[in-house]
Amino acid sequence: MKTIAIMRPQQYLPDSIKLAKSYGYDVIAAPMIEIRERNDPEFDVFVQRVLNRSIDYVIFTSANGVIFTLEKVGSKKFVDALNACNIIAIGPNTQRELEKHAIHVDIIPATYSSDGIVSALASFINEKEVEVVRSSHGDPALIEGLEKHGAHVHEAQVYEIIRPTGKAQKGIIQAALDGKIDTFIFTSAMTVANFLKTAEDLGKKDEVIRAVNRKTIAAIGTPTADALASNNIHVDILPKKFTFKDLLDELEVAR
Repeated sequence: MKTIAIMRPQQYLPDSIKLAKSYGYDVIAAPMIEIRERNDPEFDVFVQRVLNRSIDYVIFTSANGVIFTLEKVGSKKFVDALNACNIIAIGPNTQRELEKHAIHVDIIPATYSSDGIVSALASFINEKEVEVVRSSHGDPALIEGLEKHGAHVHEAQVYEIIRPTGKAQKGIIQAALDGKIDTFIFTSAMTVANFLKTAEDLGKKDEVIRAVNRKTIAAIGTPTADALASNNIHVDILPKKFTFKDLLDELEVAR
């Protein structure tokens, strides 16, 4: 039985491990990113813009963005005002989180990525007011692409991503060095950066890169694949739809 490494945030690990095991994998797991609420003064500006009905489009780039937004301000008045906007969800997980709170979704891009969002909105956003709700480590290509097509863009960073350190993170590095992992799954560029920083802290970065490159590498999203490539790590699996299940399905095809 093949062993895969999963490095998603802690809140997603149990379901991800369960799903991977249902595909017949053994799992070694450790969160390589931790998600925390961020106090961004721009968030209050975003809320007022929504309540004043002065925004044309609101873009949510993750389910986490929805969760943190509604934890901060989840009143019916705010939800009603959001529903007066055009709501864009980057993918089905984000859509489901929005719909759980009775927030409609107008657009999901064909490709679940920043580039996919820009492509989906390019024909509509000239001179439009666009709000992007996301993390402090969001892909700059999204803002740049929207502005290129004439949008007036405001950004609210509702959560931040930090690097957890501890026994679990060191353990997954050692498992990589020991050849115990057959497939490494990277789900974000920050996961790549934190994985390699953990290895660097242990004085093992070059060894880990060599060890990983002898195995199968799966990435969710082009920014993740680019982060791996910039560190001289090859990518074997890059699903067309950027979800964890789609990635596992691609791995099944490649078996």
